[in-house]
Amino acid sequence: MAAQITTYGGLRSAILDWLARPADQLLDSRFDDFLMNCERRLYYGYAAADPANPLRSDPLRIVEMETLDPAVALSAVTAQPAGFLELISAQLNSPATPLQVVSQRTIDAYAGRDMGSPRLIAVSGGNFRVKEDPAGAPATLRFYRKLATPSAAGANAILTSYPDVYLYGCLVEASVFSQDEAAGTRYLGLYNTSVAGLNARTERLAASVSPVIRNPAGPAP
Repeated sequence: MAAQITTYGGLRSAILDWLARPADQLLDSRFDDFLMNCERRLYYGYAAADPANPLRSDPLRIVEMETLDPAVALSAVTAQPAGFLELISAQLNSPATPLQVVSQRTIDAYAGRDMGSPRLIAVSGGNFRVKEDPAGAPATLRFYRKLATPSAAGANAILTSYPDVYLYGCLVEASVFSQDEAAGTRYLGLYNTSVAGLNARTERLAASVSPVIRNPAGPAP
């Protein structure tokens, strides 16, 4: 029998089945809210800097979310692409010049100093900031971005390949909504275990790559 939770409709039905409430129309009517909150946790994490928070989760970072854009026109301030999450690496194309990924505070610290050529890049709100100004020079950026939200029209690579992430994430949100603390805690543990395993796989795949400072964007309002 083919897996059913790898589609939007299958996932929606599964939430009620896993909660043993297959006829609960209220829960079913709020599924898209559960999905939205699940993706908020999936892409940005929850209380990631607070180990003591009982609802803590790390963001998911897998190779299927990586994007390589070889033709970004970089200036001192450049708007981020839609769905941007986290910068992995940046390089000016001609001549090939790697840019060091730093925090925006580091950029601020060099505000009064002429570095001679573009050397630093940082995530700042919804923009990239570069020091010194590349004046529109083409660059190659590698970054994590959101995937299309699953819908009746189609799934995404996470739901297709790792459906347990969406399943447990939506179950967490449904349990919070129904005020079932025990179920929420149980499903959060399963969700965090799935995410940790996938993130560990990403780290193993990237083990031969020089480490970079990755600067995530903030959650969308």
